Amino acid sequence: NSDGSCQDGGRIGCGGILRGSQGEWLGGFAKFIGHGNAFLAELWGVLEGLRYAWRLNFRKVELHADSLIVVGAITSK
Repeated sequence: NSDGSCQDGGRIGCGGILRGSQGEWLGGFAKFIGHGNAFLAELWGVLEGLRYAWRLNFRKVELHADSLIVVGAITSK
């Protein structure tokens, strides 16, 4: 699961968790990004989640994100 956050003034960050196939906790992450908008925060959440999974040697993952715009952007051809 990944998520992004945008506060007043445009401060953005992201975070997420990695779960196993049975839903068990495998790890989590949080990161302050800087300034931007909600779309960028959500997109950074996806990127950082995939990077985190890669560092832990997971090569096949299922991504859950709550932003339909971001999901559409990364799945469109």
